[in-house]
Amino acid sequence: MIPSTSREAPSKAAEDRRKSGFWRRLGGGSLSISIIVHAVILTLGIFWIFQIIPNKQPDVDFMSKGGGGGQPGAKSETTMKKRATMTTMNAPRLAAKNATSTFTLPEPDPASAMSSVGALGSSGLAAGLGGSGSGGGKGNGKGKGFGDGMGPGMGGAGKMNPFGMLDPNTNALVGEFYDTKQDPSHKPTGMTPAELGTVIADFTGHGGWNERELARKYFQPNVKLYQTRFYIPIMQADAAPKAFNCEKEVQPSRWIIVYRGNVSPPKSGKYRFVGTADDVLVVRFNRQNVFDHGYHVGTTGLHGSKSQKPTIYHYPNNPHYEGNLGYAVGIEFEARAGSTYPIEVLISEIPGGQFGASLLIEEEGVNYPKCPTGAPILPLFRFDNGAPAPATNAPPYDPNGPVWKLVGGHGKLDI
Repeated sequence: MIPSTSREAPSKAAEDRRKSGFWRRLGGGSLSISIIVHAVILTLGIFWIFQIIPNKQPDVDFMSKGGGGGQPGAKSETTMKKRATMTTMNAPRLAAKNATSTFTLPEPDPASAMSSVGALGSSGLAAGLGGSGSGGGKGNGKGKGFGDGMGPGMGGAGKMNPFGMLDPNTNALVGEFYDTKQDPSHKPTGMTPAELGTVIADFTGHGGWNERELARKYFQPNVKLYQTRFYIPIMQADAAPKAFNCEKEVQPSRWIIVYRGNVSPPKSGKYRFVGTADDVLVVRFNRQNVFDHGYHVGTTGLHGSKSQKPTIYHYPNNPHYEGNLGYAVGIEFEARAGSTYPIEVLISEIPGGQFGASLLIEEEGVNYPKCPTGAPILPLFRFDNGAPAPATNAPPYDPNGPVWKLVGGHGKLDI
């Protein structure tokens, strides 16, 4: 007799074969693979979608990050509010950073764009480098002029940085900056204020104003400035490194700036410079030191004895120069129209803190109007018709005075 388990085994196997054959006829194997593949693709798709969805709102960029010629000003809360207020007025479009889109905004209407620019005003965005300039801030698009601030390139119409302009095509003296606290490779020199006085006196004396020696010993930035007049009211001494775009490398003390060129007078005559400085202002004309006056002496042998003490003019609205400092009258020199003369002007800040310098010119035999102190109101020594706004701790001047001519391009390092 065959056991029942033997009879049941074949029937179960047959049943399994029958069911398996039916599933295969329905395409079960391929369907399973297809379902698994589609499930994997769906999972990857969901993961990818969540990856590309940004987890924060895109930054709205109302304006570009600085244009003009120098560093943008610090983004204080007040400044940023001011910018946002100005730029939302009549703004034709916004730009979103880090966001993509399948459509494009239409180009703004030109008239609308121009009115938005006008709404910004000429001085609203120049918040950097020393105050309200009127142009592209030290914002570093390298503008030609400067505003009332100190950033190179921050400039508005009729205004300039008091240390000079960036435009090498300017009819001006060329200015070179030297930081005596470090050598050209940025190693400290150990220069002290007392030692710098000796360095300047040597440079303007037996050193013959040889800038090659300064360039060999001390650090220079790559920026040169082009100066058309010397009218620098009292300001922080860090304004000079900022103007030369080296404020991150140079501490605001023990620096020297030398301007030079070849000039011709507006007419033949006898002249003398009048000016003052905190700290040093020295002028050499036709290879002779003709002016030296400020809080620190910059030469040896000029005004060195009682008989050589200069005449001093005192001007109102100059509290920083009250007392005996005032504005000194330099040594008389002769210049003829049509002739060319080399000139160098040195300014320097020694201990740091504040700096200022102004340079006027007086012609012998001219009857100048007088200010309430009795001092003559003289023209600036200048090479253009620019007229800086009158300022405290800077002398009154005749805005219609003569303009000297720069001859043969900018000054050179050669003596």
